[in-house]
Amino acid sequence: MEKILIGGKLSVSPVCLGAMNFGTTTSKENAYAVLDAFVDAGGNFIDTSNNYAHWAGTGDESETLLGEWMKERGNRDKLIIATKVGFDRHGKGAGLKKEQIEYWIDESLRKLQTDSVDLYYAHTDDADTPAEEAIETFNGLVKKGKVRVIGASNFDVWRLQDANNYALANGLQPYQVNQQRFTVLGTRGDAVPKYTFNEFTSRERLRFLAAKNIPLVAYSCLAKGGYEDPSRLPADLLTGKRYDAVKEIAAARGISASAVVVAFLTGLRDQPGMPVVIPLFASSRVDHFMENLRGADVKLSTEEMQQLLS
Repeated sequence: MEKILIGGKLSVSPVCLGAMNFGTTTSKENAYAVLDAFVDAGGNFIDTSNNYAHWAGTGDESETLLGEWMKERGNRDKLIIATKVGFDRHGKGAGLKKEQIEYWIDESLRKLQTDSVDLYYAHTDDADTPAEEAIETFNGLVKKGKVRVIGASNFDVWRLQDANNYALANGLQPYQVNQQRFTVLGTRGDAVPKYTFNEFTSRERLRFLAAKNIPLVAYSCLAKGGYEDPSRLPADLLTGKRYDAVKEIAAARGISASAVVVAFLTGLRDQPGMPVVIPLFASSRVDHFMENLRGADVKLSTEEMQQLLS
């Protein structure tokens, strides 16, 4: 599997494995099987958080399982591990104040059983904390060697740019990766996101990220399995001709509809005016995950890409 350079120093696979449910709704046995299969296929980019999946457990399970798996496999140096800080944990822990960031990075490092995190995200913007405070604190972690690259997830575009302007004006590392919700389908204009800043990726955001050379890690890209089972599609997504086109291309190529979505997203980096897009997805079953991962090796034609872009 080819690698992509992000943040100037992280060589990552073109897809990212999401470990959100590992250790909670996905058993240890199944999580290990998916992780092993991903690495065997050439993947190295794995995503977690300090609060996954707190709605199904304590919020410590994902990072803890990854730490145990890496220790057992002895493969930490071959992986790019991303984790996050800033979102809620059972009504506590939300925010990007200095003391919160500094506390939770140490907790994440302890659970992951590692000395540093490759990519550390602000999991969501914190309107009550000055952007300067957060980005200065993240840079302090970089200087201490606890973090290599910093990123922002669930940020308004203007807030992301304000923070990066401050960083660049003061000789600090800016947020170099954006993680945001994105898939082939568009969203209804009247849809309200569950959380304040987890807006769906717009065309404007794509143009912004392309202009600033910031890669997009696309979460919820497989729409909760809705490309295979329409009943699972989130209610705020629009179907219509794009959904039909995904199904048609999948049938013609003999791959899953979800694999077509992965192929489309990874192919966007070759389209004019588009940023590097890295689809983030997971599964509790190896066969499902590997079928969807096939999309990373599929190059859609110009005509197929246009079908899904129009």
